[in-house]
Parts: sequence; structure tokens; C-alpha cells
Amino acid sequence: MANTSVYRLSSNTQAIAVTTASSTAVTVTPFTNDQINYASFLNVGSAACAISVSNTGTVPAAVFPSGATQGGYVLPPLMETPIVLAIPAASSAAPLGVTAITASGTTSLYVTLVNDQS
Repeated sequence: MANTSVYRLSSNTQAIAVTTASSTAVTVTPFTNDQINYASFLNVGSAACAISVSNTGTVPAAVFPSGATQGGYVLPPLMETPIVLAIPAASSAAPLGVTAITASGTTSLYVTLVNDQS
């Protein structure tokens, strides 16, 4: 028997052009009245990128981990399938904020809020 997770789209997709400087915070607002606990991330460029997320209105600058410096969650380059991560609860009153950075080069990141369909 197959084990399938079904996600319901809960926002429009937001594109972020990512460079070696942390991006300006991008807000992803749900279009449902539900509390959203997941987001889909797709990095289609040739550079890995690190992300920082928050639902407080203030998103920390993304930092790419290096040496003893801790950083954000790292997404691999050239992703063919998005990864779904648990996020701080997002709602229309507290939308998700995202910043992103690369260690070198540029990349394109796509973020969509999703919710468990169960």
C-alpha cells in the first residue's frame, strides 16, 4: 500500500532572487483562514542557498553557515522537487517572512505555504 502525503496550497508562490547578500524579507501571506504550519521551498538555481524564516514581522538576515558560524537551513541547488518544511505557525495576522542568501553566485528560490490535507 502506498503512503501518500497530500498538501493543500495555502498561498500564492513567492519568488526570491537570491545573491551573496541576505535578501530583503519577503512576506508570504496565506489566502485561507487556517493556521499554516508548512511551507514548500524550491531552489531552481545552480547555487545552494540558506534561508531564515519568522512569523513575527521581523525576519533575521539569512546567514550561510561557514566554519564555526551557524546559519540558516540550507537548500541544495538544482532541486527538481520542492521540500516541505515545518514553519512557525503562519496566518493572515502573522504571515511568514523569509530571507535567503547564497555563499557564492545567484539562485532563484520559490516559496509556497501549504497545509496538510488530512
